[in-house]
Amino acid sequence: MKANYNLLILFPLFGLMISGCSSTSDESVSKSSCSTLLCRASKYSLFVADIDGANLSLIKTSSYQDMTHPRVSGDKSWVAYTTYHDLNSNNCATLDQGYLNTEIRAIKIIGADDKSLIGPVAGKLNSNNYWVGTSNEFTYLSGAPAALKLNRATVNSSMNVVSGPTQIAVPGSVIPMDPSSNATTNKIVFSGLYNPGGGYIKSIFMMNLSDSGNLVGLSVGRDRAGTPIICENSNCANIMENDPKISPDGSKVAFMRQVPSSGVNGFGWHIFVVPVASPQNEVDISYSTLGSDIHKNDVLPEWVSNSKIIFSTIDFGAANSVSKNVYTMNTDGTGRTKISLPDGFLYADIYPFTDSNGKSRIILSAEKIGATCSP
Repeated sequence: MKANYNLLILFPLFGLMISGCSSTSDESVSKSSCSTLLCRASKYSLFVADIDGANLSLIKTSSYQDMTHPRVSGDKSWVAYTTYHDLNSNNCATLDQGYLNTEIRAIKIIGADDKSLIGPVAGKLNSNNYWVGTSNEFTYLSGAPAALKLNRATVNSSMNVVSGPTQIAVPGSVIPMDPSSNATTNKIVFSGLYNPGGGYIKSIFMMNLSDSGNLVGLSVGRDRAGTPIICENSNCANIMENDPKISPDGSKVAFMRQVPSSGVNGFGWHIFVVPVASPQNEVDISYSTLGSDIHKNDVLPEWVSNSKIIFSTIDFGAANSVSKNVYTMNTDGTGRTKISLPDGFLYADIYPFTDSNGKSRIILSAEKIGATCSP
């Protein structure tokens, strides 16, 4: 879930809509609804490319349904993703409407056989799908906002659910968010709101995937004085620690942090890396490049290797412009390199993987920007 970052709530510019009528060639949208649809034709897309941006090809396009959290299955032939159903005033189902009524779907990486894995339920969310290693099992977040649960389910080779969903146990005092798993080390990591009584504290947690044992806290949102930031209610879900990911060898966790103006670094989102064995030694690997510039943000880290991550950078430029690009960076903050991708898109979630031929590739979700379309 991008409580990790409901970036669209925190940064309204992301929800900018472009007027015009969408083509219906890629969606089952009626002609009458097209007259009020303000999204651009083929506004949202899923792409696959080499990790350097070469050989970009389209998996799926949608005129009105945003698509996020794309993850490649263990056999490298399917992409599971989250999509949205609640429409905004422009008749677009986007992340800026939040995560209620969301659905987890899967489509073949060649763009065929798009199908539902976990269907939408009014008033609830289904999101943050993450495959458990090379198995056909995936974990995800589900439920009403105040009662979120970690779940797991197993599919067959045709992407039909054959086992589950079953709940992954989490202490009752924790509201979990943003889960991701590491099958090699039998761990699952997630951000969570901990309510010890008297307020909520946002933290990063890790525990065994198999039995929910060995729960540990790796990070806590703190202010400049080092005091934990305590929220009166769960509305602080969208700030502080979010979107944690475990390194391939399980030794480190990368996550993104955004805190109030009184907090550590104080502006926007930066990526941190925390050693599992010594959580007190977390490092802000974005700061050397971004400093405290509120217009620049590093978000949504994923591990390319034990020493390198791939992520999205958001830059709020002059004249209300916004750009979202993809970079790689070493886990000490050096070697920051922009991935060459076509202009005209805002690139968000990126998922690196090695295909069946041993080639390093990425899956990307993107939003088209530019001129309006015609009816």
